[in-house]
Amino acid sequence: MKKICINNRDELVMLHVNKIAYLLADGNYTKIVYISGTPITLSLGISKVQDILLTSYKEQEVCPFVRLVRSLIVNQMYLYNINVLQHRLQLSDAIHPVLTLSVPRQLLKNYKEQIVKSM
Repeated sequence: MKKICINNRDELVMLHVNKIAYLLADGNYTKIVYISGTPITLSLGISKVQDILLTSYKEQEVCPFVRLVRSLIVNQMYLYNINVLQHRLQLSDAIHPVLTLSVPRQLLKNYKEQIVKSM
C-alpha cells in the first residue's frame, strides 16, 4: 500500500494514496475524501497536493488521479458511473457506499468522451 507523509508546521498526516477517492479544493485548503467516505482536510492548496501525489508514482507507474476542474481531482480507479444528464459522477469500490459528485454537464461529457477514446 502506497503511503505519503505530509508534514506541516502543526501536524503530520499519513495519506493512504490507494484509498483516496477524490480531492476537492477549498481556498488554501484541500479536502481529501477516502473511498470509505472519511474526509481529511489539509492546509495545502490542491496544486501542491497534486504535485505530491504525482511525485509518489514512479516513471513506469500510471497515476490514476485526473484533474477534472481547478477544484476537483478524482481517482479513476474508483470510477463507477458518469451520468451527463444528471450532472453526476459516481465513485465506488464495490464495498463502501457509492460517493456521488455533482459536476458540470459539459465537463462530464468531455471526460466521458476521453474515456471512451482511450478504451
